[in-house]
Amino acid sequence: MARDLIERFWGAYLYVGCDARTATWAVMSDPSGLLPVYWAEHGDGCLFASDPALLGMCARRVPGVSWSAVRAHLLRPELRQRQTCLEGITELIPGALLSVGAKDPPLRLWHAPDRALSSSQRTFEENAEELRHIAAGVVGRWGKQLGYVAVASSGGVDSSLICGAGAIAGISFGCVSLATLDPSGDERVYARAVAEACRVPFTERMYDPALFDPAQAASAGLPRPGRRAFLSVLDAALGDAMAELGADVVLDGNGGDNIFCFLHSAAPVVDRLRAQGLRSGFTETLLDTCRITGCTISTMLGATARRLVARTGDPWPADATLLAVGAEPRHPDPLTAWLPEPGEARRGWQDHMQLIMRSQNQIHGTGTCLPRFSPLASQPIVEFCLSVPTWQWTRGGRNRALARAAFSDVLPNEVLARTSKAGPDSLTRAAFARNRTAISERLMEGLLAKSGVIDRNAVLEALGCDPFHSASPVRRLLDLLEAENWARSWHR
Repeated sequence: MARDLIERFWGAYLYVGCDARTATWAVMSDPSGLLPVYWAEHGDGCLFASDPALLGMCARRVPGVSWSAVRAHLLRPELRQRQTCLEGITELIPGALLSVGAKDPPLRLWHAPDRALSSSQRTFEENAEELRHIAAGVVGRWGKQLGYVAVASSGGVDSSLICGAGAIAGISFGCVSLATLDPSGDERVYARAVAEACRVPFTERMYDPALFDPAQAASAGLPRPGRRAFLSVLDAALGDAMAELGADVVLDGNGGDNIFCFLHSAAPVVDRLRAQGLRSGFTETLLDTCRITGCTISTMLGATARRLVARTGDPWPADATLLAVGAEPRHPDPLTAWLPEPGEARRGWQDHMQLIMRSQNQIHGTGTCLPRFSPLASQPIVEFCLSVPTWQWTRGGRNRALARAAFSDVLPNEVLARTSKAGPDSLTRAAFARNRTAISERLMEGLLAKSGVIDRNAVLEALGCDPFHSASPVRRLLDLLEAENWARSWHR
């Protein structure tokens, strides 16, 4: 039954089944991970919930912070691991069947490598049409389920694709664009053009550094401090815009760069060479990848040669910056163990899967405080994108080329032609500068310091940095601040 669900249905769901012969129960969350499910042993049984606080309520105790897991998270903040940062609470592996009470490991019924390159014989045009059909179906169905939609429109490819898919599907939606006070993070002109092309309402909000609260956890209520600290400001702005538009949910393009295979390496060139040899297509992909990366042909040829003989190393190297010296876990335990063992030949589709794994902490599923959702992580879209050869994503020297082509008749040319986009970097730097004293007090006298997670001397030195210098450790310091605030939210 669980396998049939995976092959015939998709969504954000939890499967619960019982084997009548053995009276054993089994549970599985859907492959997308859009319904995260956490579990903990309790007495002679197990508790399961989509909200870790519910596990604590049922066990009649507030879950404690696991400082070793917090350290493991900070060593690899882009890796979502099975063990959460709360003691005794583990996340169900999406698409894997867990037999309750059994000692056997979960049975993987959905595995990303099994979905790779199944549409490698399709032309670029055929895959673009298929992506258009799948994306419109996915966004349309979510729109009908979730109510009136506000799309967080950045003016980039990913959120614009959601708008294009929603327009084709005929759902009712509006657009909201968020901009920094600094022009470097102002994308409103592109977002407004998308709304006009789709003929939907448009509103805008400004990121204001004064609204950043250094004592607020953007990850409050979650089992790990996986969100960026500045997202609390974004949440407030989106909530206000939702009220104006009368929206029930915000759809965002989170994970789009990763799902649409935004590789910045020689991987597509190597993949095409291995698949088709030295045909004309190899030269085409070589030139396309040079345009995307901005490097010369000789540089790309050298990178291609090195990649051909390279073997996989550690895909998740630890970053101990500003952390206290301590025992590191021998091996990280990814929630979705999709990558090969070190030493195997490197393939571009493996890099694509690693990209998707890196986005998992930033995907918004069901159950978050703000009704915000990331539809691009839906199973049909992810499965299709994994099946596409990496070189098709680079066609014409533009990243995410297939996604651009899929909606070329719906979205404005000025949006489709963009190959980069600004972000809220100026907000984070200004917010840090404005709140440096408060951030220093929280980190130097906080739970991370008392628990031996951070190196207080190194953190104190880093706090004196010029936040507007490109090499400043502001992002790392704000990650530590988020972990501190998150820990305090659970510490009673």
